[in-house]
Amino acid sequence: MFLTRGFKPPKIPQITKSSFNCYHCYYCSPLVTNCYHVPIVTVVTIVTMINVTKRDIELWIQTIAKGEFHYKEVLDGGVSPASLGKVRKYIHELCYPKVGEPICEPVGRRDGYYRPIQNDALPVDFTNMKERKDFPVILPFDLRKYVFLYPETVVTVGGSKSSGKTGFLYRTVALNLGKVNLRLLSNMEGGKDQMYDRFRAMGINLAAQPKFIYYVEDNFHDYVKEPDTLYIIDYIDAPDGMDFYLIGAAIGKIRKKLTKVGGSLAVVGLQKPYHRDVPVGGEQTLKNTDLYIAMDSSKLKIVDAKVPANKRIHPKNMQWTFQYDEEGTNFLNIQRYEGV
Repeated sequence: MFLTRGFKPPKIPQITKSSFNCYHCYYCSPLVTNCYHVPIVTVVTIVTMINVTKRDIELWIQTIAKGEFHYKEVLDGGVSPASLGKVRKYIHELCYPKVGEPICEPVGRRDGYYRPIQNDALPVDFTNMKERKDFPVILPFDLRKYVFLYPETVVTVGGSKSSGKTGFLYRTVALNLGKVNLRLLSNMEGGKDQMYDRFRAMGINLAAQPKFIYYVEDNFHDYVKEPDTLYIIDYIDAPDGMDFYLIGAAIGKIRKKLTKVGGSLAVVGLQKPYHRDVPVGGEQTLKNTDLYIAMDSSKLKIVDAKVPANKRIHPKNMQWTFQYDEEGTNFLNIQRYEGV
C-alpha cells in the first residue's frame, strides 16, 4: 500500500508483536521498522497480547513469576483488558488441573492474587558437617556467657525510646571491630556528626577506619551479601508508622539471606513500647530470632534464647540494671537484677 504523509488511516485497533521481536501494526508488513500510522516509540509502549493462550501463562508462571502476583500482572501486564477474564480462567485451571500437579495456588483471602508452587527444593547435605560451630560475636553485658549463637542466626534488640538500644548496637560494633568482618547498616537517625561523636567516645575514630558503615533505611536483606560477616542493623521500623506486621517479615528475609550467603550473623535493633517485652510488630518479630533482648531505661532483659551456653542454666528472663554514661554509648555499673 502506498502512503504519503498526508494520509490519515483509520484508528488502529490493536498493536501486536511479531515472532522476531519487531513491533509493527496491522497495516504494515513485519519487515517495516517504522510507518506513518503510529510513531515507533508509541508502538513499543502500548504492545498488548490479543491471543493469549494457557500455555503462555503456564510458561510465565514457571519461568518469570517471583513470589505473589496479581492476575493482571501476568505476562508483565501485557494482556489486553478484554482477555483478562480468559486469564483468570486459565490460572484457575492451572491451580486445579484435572490431570497432573498444580503449578500455582491462590494466596489466602486476597482476591486475584496467586503464587507459583515451589517444588525445586534440594535435599540438605550433612556429609561435611563437623562439631557445632559458634559465631564468634562478642556482646555487651558479657551475654555470651549465657547464650550460644550459631552462624546464620539473628539476634534482636528491642528498646523503648532512649533505652540504650542504639548504644547496645554501637557497643557491639566496638567490641567486634577488627576481630570479624563487620558491616553496620544504619538509618543514621541522629545524623552523621552524632554517630561520629558516639564512636569517638568509645575510642574509635571513624575517619581513620576502613569504611564499614552504610546508610540504609529499609530492605536491609538486600545488603546482606558476604559470608562470615557480622551485620549490625540499626534499626528496622514500620514504613510511615504503618504495617507493623511487615517487621517480622523483614527479619525473616534477613535470616533467609544469612542462610544463602553462609556463615554470617545479624544483630537487629527494633522499637518496643515502654514496660512491654514484645517489640513493635508483635510475636511474629520473634519467630526468626535466636536471641531476643528487651531494653528499658536502665534495665536489660533476655526475653528468649533458643540455645543456652550452659545446658544447666537457661538464661531466659535473666535481667541486669545499668547506668548510661553522658555520651550515651558506654554501660556502667552493670548488676544482675532478680526483680520483676
